[in-house]
Amino acid sequence: MNETQQAVAPGGAEAAEIFRTWLTRFERAVESGSSSELARLFTADATWRDFMAFAWDFSHALGREDVAERLVGLAKAHEAAGFAVSEGQPPTPLDGILHCFFDFTTRDRRDRGYVGLVRDGADYVASVMQTQVCALPEHPEGVRHRRPEGKAYRIVPGRPTWREQREREASFEDGDPAVVVLGAGHNGLSVAARLRALGVPTLVIDREARVGDTWRRRYAALALHSTVYGDNMPYLPFPPTWTAHTPKDKFADWLESYAQLLDLNVWLSTTYLSGHYDEDAERWTLRVRRGDGSVRELRPRHFVVAGGLFGSPRTPRVPGLEGFTGVALHSDDFHSGADFEGQRALVVGAGVSGHELAQDLYEHGVEVTMLQRSATYVINYDTHHKYWSGQFTEYPVFPPEYADQIAYALPNERVDELNKQLVARAAEEDRDLHERLTARGFKLEWGPDGTGIIGAHMSGMDGYQINIGASELVADGRVALKQGTELVEVKDGRTVVFDDGSELEVDVIVFATGYEQMWNHMRPTLGAAAARIEKAYGRADDNEYANTWRRSAQPGLWFCTGFIRMCRFYSTFTALLIKAIEEGDRAGRPGP
Repeated sequence: MNETQQAVAPGGAEAAEIFRTWLTRFERAVESGSSSELARLFTADATWRDFMAFAWDFSHALGREDVAERLVGLAKAHEAAGFAVSEGQPPTPLDGILHCFFDFTTRDRRDRGYVGLVRDGADYVASVMQTQVCALPEHPEGVRHRRPEGKAYRIVPGRPTWREQREREASFEDGDPAVVVLGAGHNGLSVAARLRALGVPTLVIDREARVGDTWRRRYAALALHSTVYGDNMPYLPFPPTWTAHTPKDKFADWLESYAQLLDLNVWLSTTYLSGHYDEDAERWTLRVRRGDGSVRELRPRHFVVAGGLFGSPRTPRVPGLEGFTGVALHSDDFHSGADFEGQRALVVGAGVSGHELAQDLYEHGVEVTMLQRSATYVINYDTHHKYWSGQFTEYPVFPPEYADQIAYALPNERVDELNKQLVARAAEEDRDLHERLTARGFKLEWGPDGTGIIGAHMSGMDGYQINIGASELVADGRVALKQGTELVEVKDGRTVVFDDGSELEVDVIVFATGYEQMWNHMRPTLGAAAARIEKAYGRADDNEYANTWRRSAQPGLWFCTGFIRMCRFYSTFTALLIKAIEEGDRAGRPGP
């Protein structure tokens, strides 16, 4: 925004007229194919991010010339038309920007756009634009008046019960599913729910005995660090009585209920063994072991890997650890600090898990020392949600589907710039805590290139701490700190030795040392297909997500991972693209 452009916040009828005027000019420029006219409707540094409203992929443009040029070409190629103000959300002023939504169509899609308007002299121009596919008109979701019938109110000879129908459907004895989803967490269930609504036969497999057991097995003190206001999953929002902070067991029960209430086909106690992709048949052969020990081969067209961001636990090798006479375990196997009351514990690691396990141990009467081997980004819980969850509150300005569109409007390059600014502001608010921590010798850092938690996740790192109390324990000295040293040996049964020569007597060692990357865990099971995938998640060369939520470099292989809010948003596009490909098998495949 230059010095002649001002943030404005008109409301009501004035806001509506401002947006109608802008949208009319926008539509005329698109129809005429005039990139120069389009460019006049944007700020010099404007951005556009598209989520499959035009090409079947994610893309973005930086600067008004790039925005205008790309939009003219894509609008013509994909027959963009029917631009109209969205009835679902009126133009809304917030933080000096007029947030506006519009509906339109492309050749085979129904789409929605978003622009943030600011004043430039007498005119209003867009500083940011986002567009996304919302539906396939020829293949609508089975929701509302298209919902499943349930019991047919007519004469049906030999009518099966609803339960019998569901069991037969979930067995896939009559044929293979079109899609197999590996993992019944929030990512896998969200994708499966959207695919079911689109009529795509989908099976979710999970090695656990119950949906949600991955969460149930984790340490007892764990709760979601995201806000309840932003954690709704597709089609089924949390009730208004839901707790503000969701304990992990409560979330586990929610996932189990979600799978049942949305009639998702889930095979539990089922272990994925291997996968092979037949390039000619364009199908996978997946081998899975059922709970009874039998091995079943499935031949879906699509294999969706929907695990968390991380895979198997990572534990450092420490000489002499096998002779430790106390309890040594990874955080993945830790249950509760109550198991160690009155003992002495060393927590190796100073990320979220390390801090929260140290707090849990302290709260149960354990003498705790935390080993911080490298620097940690620390932010208070309230500060984090003030700056990164502002659209998701008890009384939101925008409904979730519109708030999501705003939240994912900026291209990742600009998100990085914004995150650096927000990290700096947050650090000012948390200055007192940071000063107290550094006074204790705790070493701080600010995420990759100052981009905080989001940057850390994008880089595959987990060295951060969202503080809900543990940081105060470290800052006050109630949890002892060893910093900048490594655990190099265990001797004499209960003595740990550090590389600075110091020693400590402990009864418990907890390795809060993180997990391997998800893709590293999956790679060996996919044979030749794995060679095409360099990484899953993180950044691709185009600065969108690498092989995740979009087509991967291996046909028929999909990766879906991320936060709850992220999977709610992105699962829409994965499901619609898979549906389009399924229909394209009969009527021409969707374009690139």
